[in-house]
Amino acid sequence: MAAPAIKTQGTIISLSDGTSPVVINGHQAIKGIGSGTATKIDVTTLASTAKEYRMGLQDWGDFTLDFVWNLDDLGQANMLAAKDAQIARAFIMTLPSTDPAVTKDIFTADVFVLQMQCDVNADGVVQGTATFAVTGEPVWS
Repeated sequence: MAAPAIKTQGTIISLSDGTSPVVINGHQAIKGIGSGTATKIDVTTLASTAKEYRMGLQDWGDFTLDFVWNLDDLGQANMLAAKDAQIARAFIMTLPSTDPAVTKDIFTADVFVLQMQCDVNADGVVQGTATFAVTGEPVWS
């Protein structure tokens, strides 16, 4: 039997404004959630016959959000404000799980907005990309 699949259409993305979540509209893709790695601590000694390691702290990495740029959107304006203020905010991604076998469909993490760029091309719409850095440990619930 195949594992339950979660469709992506209907995913809700929000970022706290410091008190409550504000929906970010126009999102098209999220890439790299969980991309970080733990550090590797070398504990090799002169008596070792091969390299020896212990695991260090987990780094949950960075991820990107692609979206249709519109700073009139309160969520996008909130992202820019968080970037400018250099403060961590709660990022929440809610997947549209309709299968009762899927119970971990909400990703929550404290993040810093590292970058927010816009791209303007001929015969298109203004596209945006935001880069987030996870600080602390995220939760799937």
